[in-house]
Parts: sequence; C-alpha cells; structure tokens
Amino acid sequence: MNFKDIERLIDMDIERIYLGNLSTVEADLNLPLKGENGTIFSWQSSHEYLLSNDGKVNRPHFGAGNRQVTLTLTATNQGITKTKAFTVNILEKEYPFKVKSVYPITIYTKVGQVPDLPAHVVVFNDRNEDIVIPVKWEEVEKSMVEREGEFVVKGLVKDKATAQAKVIVTNDENLLSPKLDKEKVVHFRHIKDVELLPQSDFYDQQQRFLECLLNIDDDSMLYNFRCAAGLDTKGAKPMTGWDAPECKLKGHTTGHYLSSLALCYGATGNEKIKSKLDYMVDELYKCQEEMAKYPDKFAPGFLSGYDEEQFDLLEEYTTYPTIWAPYYTLHKIMAGLRDCYLIAENSKALEILKGIGLWVYNRLSKLTKAQRDKMWSLYIAGEYGGINEVLADLYIITGDERYLEASKYFDNDKLYLPMKMKIDALGNLHANQHIPQIVGCLRQFDASKEKERYEIAETFWNFVTENHIYSIGGTGETEMFKPARQIAKFISEKTAESCASYNMLKLTGMLYEYNPDPRYMDYYELTVTNHILSSGDISGPTGGSTYFMPSNPGAQKTFSITENSCCHGTGLENHFKYGKYIYAKSKDSLYINLFIPSKLNTEEADIELLTDIDKTNFNVTVKINHLNGKSIKIRRPSWSEDIKIRVNGSEIEANAEGGYFTFEIEKGTIELIFTCKGYLSKCVDDEKTASICWGPYVLAILSEETEFISLDIDDETVGDRLLHEGNLKFTLEDYKLMPLNRINKEKYHLYVKLK
Repeated sequence: MNFKDIERLIDMDIERIYLGNLSTVEADLNLPLKGENGTIFSWQSSHEYLLSNDGKVNRPHFGAGNRQVTLTLTATNQGITKTKAFTVNILEKEYPFKVKSVYPITIYTKVGQVPDLPAHVVVFNDRNEDIVIPVKWEEVEKSMVEREGEFVVKGLVKDKATAQAKVIVTNDENLLSPKLDKEKVVHFRHIKDVELLPQSDFYDQQQRFLECLLNIDDDSMLYNFRCAAGLDTKGAKPMTGWDAPECKLKGHTTGHYLSSLALCYGATGNEKIKSKLDYMVDELYKCQEEMAKYPDKFAPGFLSGYDEEQFDLLEEYTTYPTIWAPYYTLHKIMAGLRDCYLIAENSKALEILKGIGLWVYNRLSKLTKAQRDKMWSLYIAGEYGGINEVLADLYIITGDERYLEASKYFDNDKLYLPMKMKIDALGNLHANQHIPQIVGCLRQFDASKEKERYEIAETFWNFVTENHIYSIGGTGETEMFKPARQIAKFISEKTAESCASYNMLKLTGMLYEYNPDPRYMDYYELTVTNHILSSGDISGPTGGSTYFMPSNPGAQKTFSITENSCCHGTGLENHFKYGKYIYAKSKDSLYINLFIPSKLNTEEADIELLTDIDKTNFNVTVKINHLNGKSIKIRRPSWSEDIKIRVNGSEIEANAEGGYFTFEIEKGTIELIFTCKGYLSKCVDDEKTASICWGPYVLAILSEETEFISLDIDDETVGDRLLHEGNLKFTLEDYKLMPLNRINKEKYHLYVKLK
C-alpha cells in the first residue's frame, strides 16, 4: 500500500468521526480512539480545565460566558500522520436563580374527571425575568371532582415556593373546550402554479440547489434505512456528520431530502427530480415492508434509520447524548413523506406515512400524560420537532381520529401554558425546539377549531417578532431564546439559527391565511430576503447552508456541507419555497405579497411580476394577461418612502387600505415605483446599536475589523449619507456596504454603533 492509499484511509476514518453538535456543548464528548481502517486517534485540548483530552467537559460558571476550545485530532496509520482541529463551543452554566413569585393558574375539568395539571408553572425570578420551571402538585382526590364547583390545588417549586391552581369543575363544554369559529380568509397559490423568473437572486439560488439535488447519491441517503432493515446497501457510501452510522440522529437528513425533492419538483417541474423522489419512496417502502417481517424487533408500521431502542430508552428518561431526539428524526421522515404525497402526489408515500403514524399512536397511547410530559421535558433527548403538525396533517388527510389524538400527545405545557397566560417566558428555551411545536399547535387548530390553539400560536408569533428577533428576522443565540427584548447584549458569531427562521416563516404563512394582515408579510419578506436567501452558499451548487448567521464585528459565514446538521437539512428545502408565499387568493381578490420576479399561471389568473432596482427606486411591474373576476391587492411594503403608481401608463392616486393597494383590472399593467432611502433598524434594547438598511435589504459593511464600527449617523441623516452606487453596492463614509444575501465568504459587520 503506497503513501496516497494510506492517506486516503486516514481521510476516510477522519471523515467518519462524529462528535455531536459542537456549537452548543453541555455534556461530555465521546472521543473515538481508533477508526474502521485501523487509524489510531489521539486528542489534545487547548484548555484542559474546560475540556480534557479524554472528552470530559467542565462548563464555565454563569457570568464567565461561553468558551471556545480547540480540540486537535492526531490521526496515525502505518507511520503516516494527519491532524484536524475541531472548534468546541462550551456553554456556560445556567443562572442559579431564585423564585420571587409564582403565577397562579386556572384549570377547567369535567365533572368526575381528575384534572391533568401542568407539569410546569411560570415564575418571576430574582433577575426580573419570567421563566417556566417544573412543579410537583399535591394529589387531587376523585371525590373533589364529583360535582360542579371549584377548589385550589397547591404545588411545590424551587426554593420551597408555592404554586396555586384553581380547578373549576363543570360540564359546560364552552368552558372545557371553547371553540373559535374562524376560517381561513386567503389561501396561498400552489407552488406548482408559480414559476420564478431568471435574473433574480432568488432564482439563482433555486437553480444552485436544484443542481445540488441532482448530484446527491440516493443510495447514500438510503444507507441507514437499509442497514436498519437488513437490506443490501448497494455499495453506497455511508453518510457523514449527524447522519453517520454511529450518530444517534441518523436518518433526519433523508427526511429533509424527501421534502426538498418534493418542493423542488413542485417549484421547477424537473422530471429527473421526480424520478429520484419516486425511487426514494419505493426503496423506503421496501425497508418498511422488510421491518414488518420481524415483529419481535419492529412494531407494525415502524420505519427509521435505526431500530426502536432509542424510543425504549426515552421512555426510561435516558438523557442526551446516550440518545438523541428519536421523535425529532421521525418527524423529518414523516414530513418528507407527507410532502412527497401532497406536492408530488406519490400515493405510496402516504401509505408509508400512515403506518408510521399508527406506530406513534400505538406506542404513546400506552403512556400516561405524566410520562409523556417527562419525556418531552428532556433537553435534546425529548425534542420532537413538529411531529404534532404532520400527525394533524394525517388526520386532515384521512379523517382517522387516532392521528389527531396522537398529535395531541405531544402537547407541551412548558411552552403552551405561558402563551395561554400571555406571558413571554421564552427566555432560555431552545428556539428551534419550540417553534415547530407551535406550528403543530396551529395545525391542530385547523383540525379541531379549539380556540386556545389559535391563540397560543398568535401570541407566540407576536412575542418572537416583537421581543426576540435580530435585524434580519432571525432569532436565538447559541440556539436559545434570550430574555425578552435583549438583542444587543447577544450579538455574536452564533446568532440566528437558520432552522428557527425556516419554522418561523412556516408559522407566519399559516397565521396569514387566517388574518391577511400585511405585518405578517412584512416579517416574511424581511426574513426570507435577509436570512434565508443569505444562508445558502452562492459560490456554486455545494448545498452549503449556514447553521448560525454571525452578527459580530468582522463576522464570516460558515457553510455546512458534510456535517448534515439540522440547518443543512432545512437548507436543502428553503430555496424551493420562494414561490410559495408570493401570491394568495381570497373569494374576491388576488394578493401579491412578495416582490420576487415570477409568473402565476392558473385558469383564473395569468400574471407576470418583474422587478428593477435603480439608485433611488425599487420598481415593481405587474403584467396582467388575464384575471377573472377578482380585484388585485398589492402589499405596500413598510420600507418604502414615497410611492408612484401607474396603471396602463397613466399615473394614479391610490391609498393602501389595510396595507394593500387595490386595483380592479382584468388585463393590463400596473407599475409601482417605491422610492428607497437608507434607514436604521435599531436593537430594541439599545438604540445606539443598529443595522443599516435600504429597501427590503439589510446591508452589511465589508470590513475585517473585529471591534464595532462607530458612525456619526442617525435616523435623520442616514438616508442622505448612504449612497447607492448601483447594483446594490453602497458607500457610507469610507465604508462599502452590500446586502447580506450577496456576501459569501467576505468578512462583514451586520451592526454598527451610533455616535
């Protein structure tokens, strides 16, 4: 064996190393000492107090801040040595708070039914923050609920503080399960009806990811499933990173891949993509069939990239990293199959999905609510994505009540209770663990019309967008929500996880259908333009996506490709969804919400939307070839200064009632000239820290400086001092700026300090 052959073996062994999510480390690392090809591994930490050479983690005390440690691997095989450095971000310990007061709660229960009291309550702590903590309630006797009336139950929380729950016993269904008579006002056009037009950044990104999908090896995506089912892997290479054979999350990217194929086919109509999708579904069907042959090992309907052991261990309350979120991975698989059915009309995908859904129902129906609550409260291990959403989808598709019941097994008091109470207690919750749960909660409202589910979703959206977002629309730092209205304090290289925006946008679109308030689409435009579009590698069809969007001075994007992280998975989907929310229709109107060059072609509407940007204006042209019996409503964006409107060449006066310009026109051209000037997006907690914006774009200063740049500008002067040189290239003082979504590897400043 020659030198290059040995090097290749070393590279293969290094590539297969999986250490977990190194961006947010709280537990010890399992450091392998030998690779499959005989490579010997040794490890050296740059800070042995925080991270020992054998992987023991000692988290910094609260107040010391998160710490980065370099862990260097030395890999040796037959006298040849290679090294690789891993950056490990160790999270500081949580604040050792004291409880100052506990918010009382009210619970309704049916006569004769002992109430299911929440496993958590909201407290006010000594840092003047509202947070959610566990509670242990005193026992409720059956005799206490034998007749209508009310009583108080006490519970014990941290620091011997007392919680109180007023229990109202009643047979009034309007109190027990109030309904909300609310129907969707608008519906977004099907993704198949919308075609993105060339010569836009959105189209270019879509095409890059189309090419990426065409180059992905389907058999590698099936590797873990075939192994679990005992089937031939057809010589495919195993996946890497979070989907490596030794990783506990393996299979999740395959679920995202199914969704991305379905979305891509819907957006582009590419038949090669459809063939890949059908192949994936056929092969997964074979895996599920093969597993069904071994009832002692797999219960009916089960399908995953591993056996049922992780689910067994979760029911024993096993923690991460011994197990890693088995229901989260299952959700990705189920969501992918759902998308293959709903978008690509693959009926076999639905059959697989129904089997998995019944497997979930059969398993969880045997557990008590207290058992499930304890499972879902486990950090990372109990994370379940938005599985409640896809189970509600299954109920809506099939009418089988078991799927809706299974969906409600994932109700999470820790999240839902403060939302019901209209209290923002999101601080220190894992952002992308909880956003998809709210998406599922709203989908349950679609199915049940239970009032509280809509109100929970609406309240959550308001809290996040008002109190927790960065200038680009993203949320969270080191994956976590921070206390309400604290943004400037948490500007760092680990802000705005891409997955969180993926799910916030899904929630935004769902709420908009019930209430077409333009503020939903203002947020959607902000986030899709400045976070989602910015998150994909624009150097080529690499499929690379950012995990975090750095916001610190001198920041630089890092694109995940081989790690197969959660954000890589959603990143495969993101860039085929641009057409989904441009157009919506109501009974009487067609809405245009996003100014993305595109064509809408249906029996009732044939419309082309074009944009052109010059030094002072963002110009939108809507060509209407035909529009049957509907008015057209065009959103007035929040970022525009003055607006000129021409219809068929003639300038008109128009008012944007309800945030939309309304036109009665069946054929012709509408031109909207939105005048743009620079403006500031200030942090809610520090008006001296701001991003510079122009039109729909958040701009970044190109600079390698690692300290904040201070500028002598304010709301009154930035509009005149920011100069647009053309082609979205700007200058301010001696600095060059451009939209964040056009920056790839350059170092940048997303925020500046105002003098």
